[in-house]
Amino acid sequence: MGKRQRYQDHVDPEYRRWGRIYRSFPGVDECVRLILTRKATGAWADIIAYELAENADEHLTQIIDAFNEYKSDDVAVYMLMSLELAAMPKSVEFLTSILQIGNDQFTAYAQRALKAINTKESRSALFNAMDAEEAGSTG
Repeated sequence: MGKRQRYQDHVDPEYRRWGRIYRSFPGVDECVRLILTRKATGAWADIIAYELAENADEHLTQIIDAFNEYKSDDVAVYMLMSLELAAMPKSVEFLTSILQIGNDQFTAYAQRALKAINTKESRSALFNAMDAEEAGSTG
């Protein structure tokens, strides 16, 4: 079943509405606009997170830029959610940098994403972050 067909035939009318409005991925900027204008609620919140995740491979730079621009907004959380869902090895470097920020909310998403990626590099990042956390708590 194709992506648009998935929305057209969905039981939830909000998914069908999304599919009528956005016949293809609307882009990171449009997703950010929807989040900032509080349109990302209910079913649309899930759809936006999954749309970003499905297109993260092609739009990783834009996702990272949006995160950096909106660190204090919901936008940052959506960008991390999408990377967690996408579980892309090429996002390991960015996710590792998130662990160093020290924001508990961001760290949780980055840790789950790195666990899902499950490569040598992602496991090393998690190990090093845990090691640094333990050193900080005993120092």
